[in-house]
Amino acid sequence: MEYVTRINLKTSTNYRKELIEYCLLSKQQNLAIGWSCVYKNRDFSNFEDYYYAVKEYAHNNSKRLNHVLNILWYINKNDLFWTRDLDGNYWICKATDKAIPKCNEKLDIGAVIPVKAYNVGMQVPGKIKASFNRPRGGTAEKISDSSIVEYSKYIYNKLSKTDCYSYKKNNGTLFDNLPDFDLEELIISYLQIKNNYYVLSNSIANKSTTIKVECELISRDKNNPQKAVVQVKGGKSTTINALDYKSYVENGYFVYLFAPHIENLDKSNYFVQITKDELLSFYNEYKAILPKSITEWENLFD
Repeated sequence: MEYVTRINLKTSTNYRKELIEYCLLSKQQNLAIGWSCVYKNRDFSNFEDYYYAVKEYAHNNSKRLNHVLNILWYINKNDLFWTRDLDGNYWICKATDKAIPKCNEKLDIGAVIPVKAYNVGMQVPGKIKASFNRPRGGTAEKISDSSIVEYSKYIYNKLSKTDCYSYKKNNGTLFDNLPDFDLEELIISYLQIKNNYYVLSNSIANKSTTIKVECELISRDKNNPQKAVVQVKGGKSTTINALDYKSYVENGYFVYLFAPHIENLDKSNYFVQITKDELLSFYNEYKAILPKSITEWENLFD
């Protein structure tokens, strides 16, 4: 399996709550897409006929054809999907068959993928969350990150209580392999719990290449007010040059850094390295209250 697919359950219906309930809470669970309009005075015996009818309709009416239609074309049994409900819960879904035509005008359903789906809750890896939150991300997107693919197999097995998928375990430590989003979440948790900071939520970087730090933090100690920023680099060979962040120090910030290698750390007392040993000690002490989106990764490392 080279990828898993993120799909939004959002058709051109005014009854989205009913759409999601129909897809995820019915006895026969489905992932659905729209274009029910092509069924006017006709029916389809297979997905191929529906597919070409949608393409024809879009062409004739100057409509943009959503990428999800092509994704469904290649769906096979046992492919894995992530979707999300209106309560913010994420669902892991396994296709039990190929996509099939199915019409429901009220819910604007034109085709469905029959699935077996399980509610994972709100705590999932950051890369999955980011896929749903990406501006102009479209109805569906392939997630090709191998760690997310293996995580998805593991989670489906766990919730379905089956051995449906074999998944690879990675070599190394948790911190060598934890995906960037989740490593950042762990380190931000560390700073809040152990160093008595709180995060300014509107400062959290949205993966912009123009923002050097992950977020801004403010001390909770009213008698010793401090402010800080943090930068996190995972992997095994990444290097951070502390002097790239000297402008923050000049403005009174402590700069917390986590990376396999940090250069020029000694150039200012305001540069603070977070070590793997410190982070491991924190993880073991506070594991019980850390999000599952972090702790579940333990099961994917030898």
